[in-house]
Amino acid sequence: MSIIFFLLLLSSCTSCVLSADVNDGLVLLKIKEQLGNPQELSNWVEGFQYCGGSAFSNNAQMQCDNNGRVNYLVLQVITASAPFPEAICDLTELEGLTINSLYNLYGPIPSCINQLSNLHLFDIERTGLSSLPELLFLNHEKLHDLILSSNAFSGSIPASLSTIPTLNHLDFSNNSLKGTIPPDLVHGQYATLFLNDNRLTGEIPKCYLWVPLGSIYARNNKLTGDPSFLFNKENIYAIDLSHNDFEFDLSNVEISKSLRSLYLGFNKIYGNIPQSIASADHYIDLDFRNNKLCGEIPQRQIFPWQPFEASIFADNKCLCGSPLPPCKNPGSAP
Repeated sequence: MSIIFFLLLLSSCTSCVLSADVNDGLVLLKIKEQLGNPQELSNWVEGFQYCGGSAFSNNAQMQCDNNGRVNYLVLQVITASAPFPEAICDLTELEGLTINSLYNLYGPIPSCINQLSNLHLFDIERTGLSSLPELLFLNHEKLHDLILSSNAFSGSIPASLSTIPTLNHLDFSNNSLKGTIPPDLVHGQYATLFLNDNRLTGEIPKCYLWVPLGSIYARNNKLTGDPSFLFNKENIYAIDLSHNDFEFDLSNVEISKSLRSLYLGFNKIYGNIPQSIASADHYIDLDFRNNKLCGEIPQRQIFPWQPFEASIFADNKCLCGSPLPPCKNPGSAP
């Protein structure tokens, strides 16, 4: 997603006026050196036109501002076995950074990354990076998208992220993060929070009732408690809390009119499936598998030609009614 975004932004800047006291070309050569001079960056040589021209390749793209400063940088699919190149912190005009599929990049993200106060997008995916600064992007006022998925990050989610007033999209999916979910991680309309496939524990903080979340994905963790306060939030459209340890009564939970998907499979949820699931005025994609639910399944009142599939109710305590076998007594458990 972010690569396409960068490609749309990239433009030739061969006529840029270089700043008198800063030459980002030298910084880029230092980055190359710190990555071990990988073959994929062999066209980065002394005096190269880094604002377009020979700098552009499948493995490296960049964009410059009118002063010849690099403000967007993409490094992807580079066979470098090295720590995070700290020279990136000297690209002080960076607004967007993407590092993708550098699988042998290891160690921590350096704390000097906090110096990049102009960042709107910070996207590190599919690397071997394993730790985060405790005060990550403290008090940044421009960062909108923070994507740190499919790495080897351990420890806890830095609580300092809650101080970023512009952070709207946060993705920590597929790491080894532990501890609880800090409050107020994302802000702004239709905010998105991706925490899938970690080792997070505890409850989802109740403050997220007032965060204007558009979606939350926290599949495959060890979360507990009752997250049903999320289900009737205004403007929320996607919730995936499957494969956790949630245990609560679903019977009287109201479902938001905006919700389009609700995945609750593989938890310990009990009670009945609420009628609001079937009375929504739009199609909702559902997963209630492997819980402790009971009673008669409500029947769709709209889109009757799209009946519920039996698989989404499989392995519960005593659900009955279409698409499962009929209840022995209408309106009751078998």
